[in-house]
Amino acid sequence: MTEQYQPLKGRVALVTGGSRGIGAGISRKLAAWGATLAINYVDRERPAKELAAELGEQGTEVTLHRADLGDPAQIEELIAEIGEIHHDLHILVQNAAATKFSRLTDASLGDWQFVQDTNSRATWLLAKHALPLMREREGARFITITNSTTTRIIPRAGLFAAAKAGLEALTDYLSYELAPYGIVANCVRPGLVQTGVFKVRPDFKHGVAKELAISPWPGERMTTPENSADVVALLCLEEASWIAGQTITVDGGYRLWGGIGGGGGRGE
Repeated sequence: MTEQYQPLKGRVALVTGGSRGIGAGISRKLAAWGATLAINYVDRERPAKELAAELGEQGTEVTLHRADLGDPAQIEELIAEIGEIHHDLHILVQNAAATKFSRLTDASLGDWQFVQDTNSRATWLLAKHALPLMREREGARFITITNSTTTRIIPRAGLFAAAKAGLEALTDYLSYELAPYGIVANCVRPGLVQTGVFKVRPDFKHGVAKELAISPWPGERMTTPENSADVVALLCLEEASWIAGQTITVDGGYRLWGGIGGGGGRGE
């Protein structure tokens, strides 16, 4: 029997927003590669419990942690809880996000603050509080998840774009500030993903139709949660330890050919 490939065995990984969508894909991939999982969620307990049961049946050690990352006190409590239970933290994937879709001219101060707090500020505070648990740990990785709002205009997504741009810049600076502690920081930017989580995007239906119409890939292929999860897992390998401060786009190349008009796909 072929020995199962588990390069992350013995490492503890926290995935924020790790029970649904891309986060669930990341949790499954890191578990498959042997990591012990700490999965954070905020308000949907059932999917979190179902995922934990699924991974537990496969032999993964999983703990669930409910915390609203828009609340600084809950972030601090989350990291303290990880420390009490696992005593170590090798991988932190900041995937959790929340937004309010609105024209910037119609948005309120409260809308702005909510989106900033649950994206940029949460990223900063997670890194700040996790440092004592992660410093000088073998294979330490701090990985953030952004999206395409920072690279192209999506109607009513200006608040989200500003917050995610902040997350990307923070990741750049964290790659420098965490390096002396042996922690490698990078950012992953998925393309449009067809999950229930992302269907709230104003451009979702149009974006899917356009991408399928012009894509050179056969079989109506688009970005999946597994595509992003694979890249996150690859960044956790020792072979990727000299990749730092990068924002890696995972979209099959759409950022390059997305401006092509209809009828130009399939290599025509």
